[in-house]
Amino acid sequence: MASAPHDRHDGPPVSREEFAVFAHELRGALTVISGYSDILRRPLHDDDRVAALDGIRRAVQRADALCSAVLAGEPVRTQAAVPRSPLRLWALAEHVAAEQRAATGRTVVVEAPDDAAVVGDEQALARVLSNLVSNAAKYSPAESVVTIRVASEVSQSMGNIAVLEVSDRGSGIPSEDHERLFEPFERLDRDAELPGTGLGLSIVASVVGAHGGTARILDRPGGGTTVRIELPLTH
Repeated sequence: MASAPHDRHDGPPVSREEFAVFAHELRGALTVISGYSDILRRPLHDDDRVAALDGIRRAVQRADALCSAVLAGEPVRTQAAVPRSPLRLWALAEHVAAEQRAATGRTVVVEAPDDAAVVGDEQALARVLSNLVSNAAKYSPAESVVTIRVASEVSQSMGNIAVLEVSDRGSGIPSEDHERLFEPFERLDRDAELPGTGLGLSIVASVVGAHGGTARILDRPGGGTTVRIELPLTH
């Protein structure tokens, strides 16, 4: 008796890292949806209700893109990480800040001395910022502020660049651990009891690298951590 027809994936088996990245990113989108759903339970002005619904729609689109990539056999870490169109980073930062306020309940502010623009993939760069803000919220005091900074600068190695920085007031990261934390599944020993997979910064490094940029960890003056992203500036 013939078996029922079914879809079959002929590509290489999904690796542990690819599956973990998929789960990590999907969980991030679901957390945003859950946060906005809680907000919608409260009395809201029409503008705030529309903003919450827009946030849910963006998170659903992000989750759908992840599922589509996996079903198509594309690696999640690099899918959609190819530059596509001009993006204003201030607008991207504001969207991500709103989502992370809903998801984490934390105060997230955006500082933008100027509105730097890049050529990039909006969903991929939104995942980068979401991972950084989520990490900053997780590893810093609940009453402290997480800051996203957007600016344009001149770099000796890259010329005109767009800068994204996410800063927190946590306990900081030892300098000897800065580079290894961009590798998959790497975490600080002190954070072993906290939930997490050690994938957030490796996803950041993969997407930023695909955009021709760099990412690094800096000590924040006065205590805390800044993750700095440099991307080629749109001329």
